[in-house]
Amino acid sequence: MTAVENPAPQQEESPTYRPSTIKRFLPFVIAAVVPFILGSTTENVNFWWKALITVVVLAVVARMAWVWTPRGELTHREDMRLWRTPSDRSWAALTTFGLLVLPFILASDFTPPMDFPWATWFAVVNLVLIFAMGAAAFNLLVGYSGQISLAHVAFLALGSIVGGIVGVQWSGGNMWLALPAAALAGAVVGAISGLPALRLKHLYLLLATFGFHFVMMLVWREYLQEYFGFVGIRFKGENSPRIASWLHWLPGIDPDDNGEFVITGQFRWYWVLMPITVLSILFMVNVVRTREGRAFAAVRDRDVSASLLGINVARSKLLAFALSSAVVSMSGVLASFYIGSRGEDSFNVQTVLNYAIIIVVGGFSSIQGAIFGSAFFWFLPEWFKWAREELWFVRDIDFLSDYPSEIDLAIKGFLVVIILMFKPDGLAGLWRDFKNWLGRSLARRGP
Repeated sequence: MTAVENPAPQQEESPTYRPSTIKRFLPFVIAAVVPFILGSTTENVNFWWKALITVVVLAVVARMAWVWTPRGELTHREDMRLWRTPSDRSWAALTTFGLLVLPFILASDFTPPMDFPWATWFAVVNLVLIFAMGAAAFNLLVGYSGQISLAHVAFLALGSIVGGIVGVQWSGGNMWLALPAAALAGAVVGAISGLPALRLKHLYLLLATFGFHFVMMLVWREYLQEYFGFVGIRFKGENSPRIASWLHWLPGIDPDDNGEFVITGQFRWYWVLMPITVLSILFMVNVVRTREGRAFAAVRDRDVSASLLGINVARSKLLAFALSSAVVSMSGVLASFYIGSRGEDSFNVQTVLNYAIIIVVGGFSSIQGAIFGSAFFWFLPEWFKWAREELWFVRDIDFLSDYPSEIDLAIKGFLVVIILMFKPDGLAGLWRDFKNWLGRSLARRGP
């Protein structure tokens, strides 16, 4: 008696869908154009109508990016794209729209209730952009490569030195020339500072890089005293960065009476900091996805096994130090020109701890976590300050008003402990969980 073979049920293949090039880019074009249209209509449309239009555009852009995403069996090129799923493309379009519309919202004449410090948030957003760039580079070295370093602030100081030499002493405010010079100097010095990583690990490497921190602080103080005395470097005034005259044709650039466009004020600085930060973060995200990025992860997990697989461990470690230090030095230049001055006490060990808090709270081994961690670090104190002054159930507590800085540090420490205990991958992990839940919910409804 022969057994009857039951054929296995065939899985239903998902239909292949390839939208045209116009459909793929149309959501991003709308997300890039609409904010400037809303920003130019300052007289005829009030704030609430702009807010309503913003919400509608957000929904439309997200829906278009979700629907017009390639589906089915993807080619190798499509599968290697940074945003290859409907969820990724939708969030990318929303982020594009949000980054472009945010400065117009913060620069509006909107008056929130309870004296909420609306104008203060613009400066906080710009600081978040600067710190997110440096924290992402720090996470690339510590989180992805596993090279524990305390020399982060040393490269911020190196960026200020290069900004002082190239951007102030040589060119009188040419920040654009100081940025690539700082990146080159940071890469070279970073590779040199990473040489101890070839022989040392963990706590020993941490102490070695900490020693490099004090060496760079000595160089920083000697440089200040030699050329600027105890006054410090002034990166504003006549040394403020400017937009070159051959770029004055760009929209939104209105030169002054003397024919110059000086980067002053929060609004102008946002349009300088945001593109540089976004491009730097996208660069590091793509580095992580390349062969070198996978080598970083292999060296972090087990460098002996990585060497047996054919990975040049020494090259990977030095490259991680060089890339991270180059981006950090660039953020040091941006921070110096944005803040406007740098003195002897501008760089201290507390700054290293601040960046450590940012990457731990935001998410270890996550470039995206640097953004969440920076927002947490800068937005939380401002919100606490406003709450102590305006919320009736908080301002009447004398203890909170008498020790504001201590309370802020205690709350930060408490939140860090809570996150480490219950969500080790930080705020970026919470964000991923939310996106996955939302993606599954929308996928059940169908396109």
